[in-house]
Amino acid sequence: MAKNINQTHETDIFNLVKENDLTPDLILMADICGLEAVRQMLRQFPGMGFYIPKLSRLDSFVNRYIKDNLHKPVKILAKDLNVSEQYLKKLCREWR
Repeated sequence: MAKNINQTHETDIFNLVKENDLTPDLILMADICGLEAVRQMLRQFPGMGFYIPKLSRLDSFVNRYIKDNLHKPVKILAKDLNVSEQYLKKLCREWR
């Protein structure tokens, strides 16, 4: 972590941020990841926006999951990945 050499833990202004100071989105993140993780994001990524995709949009993961679970029926794979059976069938056709 890049930190001002003259800045101690006690003088780090981000340590003063409390949960009730946060926006609703950051409160959700703090509830899941912890307030210190949110403080780190405030320190390291000020002004940056993040998009968190659905698991099914992680193509590499989806492909690996399907290949690792070929023994499962398509209906179960679709449920696991929260996608349609047609979407999975289309992916399998594209591999051929």
